[in-house]
Order: sequence, then structure tokens, then C-alpha cells
Amino acid sequence: MPVNMQQVLVEIDKDEPDYAAAAKLGPEALPHLQLIIEADDPLRASKAAYAAGLIGGPAAVGVMRKAAEHHDPQVRMAAALGLRNSADSAPTEILAGLLDDHDAGVRKTALATAGHLKRSDLNEKVASMAEHDPEQFLREAASVAKQPRR
Repeated sequence: MPVNMQQVLVEIDKDEPDYAAAAKLGPEALPHLQLIIEADDPLRASKAAYAAGLIGGPAAVGVMRKAAEHHDPQVRMAAALGLRNSADSAPTEILAGLLDDHDAGVRKTALATAGHLKRSDLNEKVASMAEHDPEQFLREAASVAKQPRR
């Protein structure tokens, strides 16, 4: 079923978006979500990034990459959260880039996502954060995240 921009905006323009309904729009909503991310409205862009993460799949990768490269940290944090929902299809390089972000809030969110996903391909990056992150609270959080689970 074709999805238009108006349908996408109806779902994400609410104060509390219905992300389940947005996700049901499926991959056909992704081009519209990418346009929203590319526009200069960080609130809408962050909602679009999170919705794209819920849709997930290979088609969402480009949209998530755009969100992860956005100039506004709020959008990059939403990308990190959105990647949490696309567990198997979340490209390592996008999340690894967010773990290196210059904004501590983005790194914190990306670290939480990396911990949630328990992806072995991020272990080295998390271990590096535990030793070298400029923020003490993130070094401590990364130290906890890198410890083996029992």
C-alpha cells in the first residue's frame, strides 16, 4: 500500500507519537522519514529517526545513517535509540560512530544501545570508551557494560 508524507506526519506530529502505528506504515514510509530528517526541524527529525528504527530492516539503514550524521544531538540520540530496535540489522559502523560522537549525551545513549544489543563486534569500542572517554561517568558506564555477563 502506498504511503504518503501526510500519513507519516499524522503519526509523528503528535506530542506523543504513536510509534507502533508509524512502524505499521512499513518500509514505504522510509523515504518520507528521510526527508523529515533532512529538513531543519530537530524535533520532527528525532521522531522520524526513532520511527525508522522501529521499521528497521535493510531499507532503514540509509535513513538511520542520515539521522546518525545529523547536526543536532537530539536527532543523533534518537538514532541511537532507534538502532536498539533494529537489533540484527543495525550496522555496527553507525552505532560505533555514535559511540565516538562529540556529544556526551549521544555517546551515553549509544552506549546503552550497545549494552542492550550485546553485540560482540562493539566490545572493542566499549572497552576503549571505558579507558579513554573524556567523561568520567561514561568511562564508568562503559566499564560496567564491558564486564562479562553471568
